[in-house]
Amino acid sequence: MLELTVFLSGALVMVLEMVGGRVLAPHVGTSAIVWTSLIGVVLACLALGAWAGGRFADKTLSRRGLGQALAGAGLGCGLTAFCHTAVGVGVTQGVGNLYLAAVAAALGIFALPAFFFGMITPYVIRLRIAGVDTAGATVGRLYALSTAGSILGTFLGGFVLISFFGSTAILWGVALCMLLLSLCNAPAKPWPRLLLLALCALLAWQDSLYGQWLAEKSGTRLVESPYNSIRVMDGVDRARDGRAVRLMATDPGYSQSGMLLDAPDELYFDYTRFYALGPRHVPGARTVLMLGGGGYSVPKWLLAGKSGLDAAALRLTVVELDPAMTAASRRWFGLKDDPRLTVRHEDARAFLNRQQERYDLVFVDVFNSHYSVPFQMGTMEAAKELRRAVAPGGALLMNVISAVEGPDGRLFRSIYHALAAAFAEVRVYCVGRPDRPGEVQNLMLLAFPEAGRVSPPAPAPAADPSAAETDVMLSARYAGPVPTDTPALSDDFAPVERYALMLLRR
Repeated sequence: MLELTVFLSGALVMVLEMVGGRVLAPHVGTSAIVWTSLIGVVLACLALGAWAGGRFADKTLSRRGLGQALAGAGLGCGLTAFCHTAVGVGVTQGVGNLYLAAVAAALGIFALPAFFFGMITPYVIRLRIAGVDTAGATVGRLYALSTAGSILGTFLGGFVLISFFGSTAILWGVALCMLLLSLCNAPAKPWPRLLLLALCALLAWQDSLYGQWLAEKSGTRLVESPYNSIRVMDGVDRARDGRAVRLMATDPGYSQSGMLLDAPDELYFDYTRFYALGPRHVPGARTVLMLGGGGYSVPKWLLAGKSGLDAAALRLTVVELDPAMTAASRRWFGLKDDPRLTVRHEDARAFLNRQQERYDLVFVDVFNSHYSVPFQMGTMEAAKELRRAVAPGGALLMNVISAVEGPDGRLFRSIYHALAAAFAEVRVYCVGRPDRPGEVQNLMLLAFPEAGRVSPPAPAPAADPSAAETDVMLSARYAGPVPTDTPALSDDFAPVERYALMLLRR
């Protein structure tokens, strides 16, 4: 039983840590900062728990003491499952700095269960050691079992549990398993722990019912996948005469996709409308590659024939990392099966490295927020692969969240110079405030594989009813030279996220 306890507790603590990233995502996002904070906090609490567990074993060595440590871990997981939303909301509302908020949220949510998990292995070792002559073998065997359990828990949590269960349900499951282990190791006087076990089971059941009720009442749906914590929310847009709108978000404070419920094929966000610059410059485009599907707003707009392209002859390939994002788009954002549409569920960079086809238009929209940047898509090597994917006479459009000028523009300038090294010409359009290029906003980069391309004349209104709007977009072009203070970065040295994180300090 002691060996089994060490193995299972090692597995469950890693399940706790793997699901921790999903628990923190709605409050502080999923960036490297969040994972660094989570891992650091859990390791610190495990170390503190190991120190306390060793001292506790020297003073009170019994199976009852082990049962108390196991029950403490179960109780800590139960409290985490019950309170993590309230703690996360409180921390993010009270702490404005992402670094401090991520550490504080990880501490407030995971410190208690991680501390008790840390106590278990030292206590079991002290119980199992029979003499000095075999102490080394005993310690090595138990640590090996704990590590083997952690390996199993890592794959079980990351590959299986997160794919099929919600994070709160997994936390309740870990709590129940630890309480059962406590009862198995110390069956004497079980009633307090049995009551605690029954209470956790009841709260887990009520939490499931409450989650369903809250989703129905608030109009918010939560979908958890191995890649994202996806929230789908309904509301009204007062700026558009109170029209009903549906939003999709994966990071706190930002929406990645939006849709007007009475016009699902229209482009809702301002920056998505700038993709109309592609059909304007390549009016004969027949093949389109979209890297980053999100809520599939742009693909639906293209397939509906509202871009000015020949929709019947169009062939569209969308590369979206998360299958759950596509499933949510089919369920709530009006995405339908279409023979003209091909969806690939894989990383955009991996797709570019492997594929050989060339496209008339390549659209890139892989940012989740201004601090959640897929750095592998912003390097010189990525720019070369993007250039290889653009057919002669075609064009690339890439959405970047950054400033153009000043210290907040380092992210943009790094990506711009990478594209400029691979393409013959790169133009920049400021979506939000063309008159304030020093402000963080959506920027649309338009790149051509050949030099000497000129802006096309305005099409006839009958051919493109949105021509006037596109003319306004063309007028938002950044006229000044792009500063050269920030170099393009390679895969070997790609701290693109560092430039993005600099924006958070302002």
